[in-house]
Amino acid sequence: MKYLGLTLDGRWHFTAHFKGLSERLVRAADSFGWLLPNLGGPRTRCRRLYAGVLKSMALYGAPVWSDSLHRRENVALLRRPQRAIALRVARAYRTVGSAAACALAGTPPWELEASVLSAVYHWTAEQRARDLRPAPEERGAVRRHAHEDMVRDWERDLPHGFLTYRLVQVLTGHGCFGNYLHKIGREESPSCHECGAAVDTAQHTLAVCPGWEEQRRVLVGAVGQDLSLPSIVNAMLDDERAWKAMASFCETVMSQKEAAEREREDDPSAPPLRRRRRGRRRRAYDRSSLAPPGGQQVVGTGVPPPALHAPPPSRGNSAVSPAIPPIPPSQGGGAGPAS
Repeated sequence: MKYLGLTLDGRWHFTAHFKGLSERLVRAADSFGWLLPNLGGPRTRCRRLYAGVLKSMALYGAPVWSDSLHRRENVALLRRPQRAIALRVARAYRTVGSAAACALAGTPPWELEASVLSAVYHWTAEQRARDLRPAPEERGAVRRHAHEDMVRDWERDLPHGFLTYRLVQVLTGHGCFGNYLHKIGREESPSCHECGAAVDTAQHTLAVCPGWEEQRRVLVGAVGQDLSLPSIVNAMLDDERAWKAMASFCETVMSQKEAAEREREDDPSAPPLRRRRRGRRRRAYDRSSLAPPGGQQVVGTGVPPPALHAPPPSRGNSAVSPAIPPIPPSQGGGAGPAS
C-alpha cells in the first residue's frame, strides 16, 4: 500500500519501498552523471549540490522507515545510488568501493543521516506530547548531539583544494597502473612500463619509480620525505601548498601514463586484451562520421560515393565543366552560337 509517497507492507520491513526508491535514485544519478563528467565539468561544490538533491529524495520519510535499516537488504538498496553519485562527486573510477567513494566525496552514509533525522523527529514529537514547544535553539542542540558520532568519522572533509580525476586515481589505486590493469584483464602482467619493476602500483609510481624522479623532487619539497599515502593525505589536509603539489604531481604523471597507455592500445601488433574497446556510442559515432551527406554509406572501398562525383560533361560543350555555367555570348560578338 502506498501512503504519502511511502510503500508500506504488513511487517513494516519497507523492502518494497527501498526497491522502488533505489530504482528512482539510480535513474536520477545516471541523469546527473551526464552533467558531471570525470574530466572537466563542475567543481566540487557544485557536485556536492547535485548529491544533496539526491540525498533529499532518498531521505524523504526517514523517521518512519529508519528502524528498518537493521535489514542488510534495505541498507544495500540505499547505498547503491549513493555510491553512484559519490563516484561523480569524487571523480573516481566506477570500480572504487562505496566506503572509499563516500569518504572522498565527503558524504556520510545515508543510513547514518536517516538515524539523525529520526532522533530529532522523535525528540520533537516527545516534547509536543508533553504540550511543550521547544525553541529552535533546543532543536539545534539535539541535532548537534545526534551528529557527534557521525561527524567524528566524517569531519576529515577536505578543507581546501578539490579532487581531480587523476588525483583520485593515485589516492585509490584504481587507475592507469600496471597492477590494476592486470587485475581487470587489460594487461598481461602487472609490471611497470617506465622502469621495468615487477609490480606497478600507485605507491610505486608515487615513491619509487625512477621515471618520475623530477616530478617527485618537487612533491618532496612540499610534503616531506615520507611519501606513504597516509602521510601524504595528512599533509594535504594540513597544508594547502602540499595539496596543490600532490595534485600537480598526479596531473603531470598520470596524464603521461595515460598517453603512453593509449599508444599501446592503438598499436596494431598489441594482443587483443590490450586493444582499446569501442563502446556502443563510439561505434555509432564512427558509423555516422563515415556516412556521406546524402545518407549513402560507402565503407572500406576507398572511393567516394557516387553522389560526390561530378557528372560527365555535356556533348555540346565538352570543354566546359558542367559545374561551371558556360559564359553567355556578348551582345555584338560571335563567341556564342548563332541565333
